[in-house]
Amino acid sequence: MTGSVRNFKLIALDLDGTTIDRSLIVSDRNLRAVQRVIGQGVIVAVVTGKMFAAALPIAESFKGAAYLFASNGANVYDLRAQMDLASYPLLPEHVISIVKTIEKHDALYRIYTRDAMFASKESHLVDSIRRDYPNLPVVIGRIPENQTYYKVYVQDDDPKLAAIIEDLRSVPLQIHPSDNHNIEITSLRANKGEALRFLKHHLNLSMESVLAIGNHDNDLPMFAEAGYSIVVNNAPLYVQKKADMVTKHCEEDGVAHAIDALFRHS
Repeated sequence: MTGSVRNFKLIALDLDGTTIDRSLIVSDRNLRAVQRVIGQGVIVAVVTGKMFAAALPIAESFKGAAYLFASNGANVYDLRAQMDLASYPLLPEHVISIVKTIEKHDALYRIYTRDAMFASKESHLVDSIRRDYPNLPVVIGRIPENQTYYKVYVQDDDPKLAAIIEDLRSVPLQIHPSDNHNIEITSLRANKGEALRFLKHHLNLSMESVLAIGNHDNDLPMFAEAGYSIVVNNAPLYVQKKADMVTKHCEEDGVAHAIDALFRHS
């Protein structure tokens, strides 16, 4: 991997499958690399499909990271000021349509508020949340209508997912795969491209000064808003083809390798 040193002012950084692996741990090398460029004055925004409560501790582990866009941009948070900047929840009528459609196809799903997870029944999707986030409130049973929801995560066979996408085609939503055999459903305004566009305007930054690093379909809208894009080589080939650089696998500190290639060492 080669690259010239560039004058990037902002890094939009994905988490799952990019900066962290299945263990949900940021490697020491990735952490050092991100904190090094923060020390050089680069703004780091964590832009992730993770729900807010799960993403916040990881974003805060990058000491000095400036922004968190959780649930694919549905929650916009200023890490330094510790305040919300914007939020784009799913409309209540859309939640009803989504849940009915998913349950019609008997697919497994989780639905997130800002700080809690809901599911209609026990499954391995629920077990994984309890294992990985033991302090996160988990509610099982009928999905209550008096909550504000930001994202629905569906994981099942590809034919079921395709049928769900087709049935929801007339509903104004963002629907993106984020890994194999899953889709993420958010508000029409909640995608990583909108998140990065918001932040560029908020900070008065040009596209050329923005670097985006990711690994999957839900990162492509973010790539379109960045002057330069990088994927880890565990990304699907069609995503790799959309990026300017392919770095090493997420389990081989691909983020750190990319940062070392594109930023000067102080």
